[in-house]
Amino acid sequence: MEKRALAFNSYEEVAKEIEALQGTGYKRMGAWALGRVCSHLDFYFKGSLDGFNPMLPWIVRLLIGKPTLWWIKKAGHMKPGGMTAPQSVPSPDTNEKAAIESVLQSLRRLGQARELHPSAFFGELTLEEWRWLHLTHAAHHLGLLIPEGK
Repeated sequence: MEKRALAFNSYEEVAKEIEALQGTGYKRMGAWALGRVCSHLDFYFKGSLDGFNPMLPWIVRLLIGKPTLWWIKKAGHMKPGGMTAPQSVPSPDTNEKAAIESVLQSLRRLGQARELHPSAFFGELTLEEWRWLHLTHAAHHLGLLIPEGK
C-alpha cells in the first residue's frame, strides 16, 4: 500500500476529503488516525488565522525557516518525518468528531480570510503562500489515510 499522491486546489477540496474519509472509513499508513491528522492541521490553520504563540526567534525564521520553505516549494511537497512544533502533535486519545468539526470550521474561515498572521517558523507569508502551504500540508497528512476499498 502506497501513500496517496493528493493535490488540493482549494480549502473546500480539503474539507470534502476529510468528510469522505469520515464517511467511508480508511486504512492508516502512518501512526495517526483522522482525528489526530485533523487536530494537527487545525493547529496550523488556527495559528495562521489567530496568530501563533510563541513565535520562534526572528533569526531562526530567517536562517532555518526561510530555507526550509524554499526547499518545500522547490520539491512541491513535504517530506515525511519533517520538523513540527511539539504542541501541534495531538494526543492519541484525540476526540475524532470534535477534531473534524473544528478543522472544518477553520477551513471555512480560511476560505474567507483576507489576511493571515505570520508563521511561527517561516515568518511573513502572503495569503497565496499560506494557501499553498496549508493545501500541501493537508495533502501530505491526508495522503497517509487510504479510503476503504482502495
